[in-house]
Amino acid sequence: MRESAAIDVFFAEKFNVLLSQVPANETVLVSFNGLLSQEQVSKLETQVESSIVEAGVAKAPLKKIFFISVETLQNMLIHGNKDVEGKQHNFFILRKNGVKTTITSANLIEAKNIVGVENQMKTINAFDEPAALKQYYMDHLEKNEISAKEGAGLGFITIAMKSGNKLSYEFDKINDGASLFLLTSTVSLE
Repeated sequence: MRESAAIDVFFAEKFNVLLSQVPANETVLVSFNGLLSQEQVSKLETQVESSIVEAGVAKAPLKKIFFISVETLQNMLIHGNKDVEGKQHNFFILRKNGVKTTITSANLIEAKNIVGVENQMKTINAFDEPAALKQYYMDHLEKNEISAKEGAGLGFITIAMKSGNKLSYEFDKINDGASLFLLTSTVSLE
């Protein structure tokens, strides 16, 4: 099996497992598994907006959910790695129950980048006070360290700030060179 096809299968299996594990008290509002493009991201952003409006989400959490969804999708598009055939593998799931929404995304990550992303996640999750996380964001912004993919590394920080909750993440090894990077953020509806 070609590497790209094997990665497709790996992503599809993880996506299907996650969907099958959605608790009975939760509703999947948006789900997508496939290749991202700017056009696809725009379609998903529209789906997210209409689904959370239709779900009757109050204005304050609605704005947070939409912001985090857009940031997550853009991060996957811009920073997600590509396989040897140049394909970007991704999935996105937005689900809701009576007290929270959960935004789960996955993209390909090169093995050599895992330690850096994991360290960034640990640093972000170490902040217990919103003001301290905001100061970290401001300090990071002032340093203005632009990565090779034209980002200052602020995406995860802004997602954590907007959600008001710790970020959940995992790395599932696909092969020696790549893993699936799973990121989950939650927004309280109360």
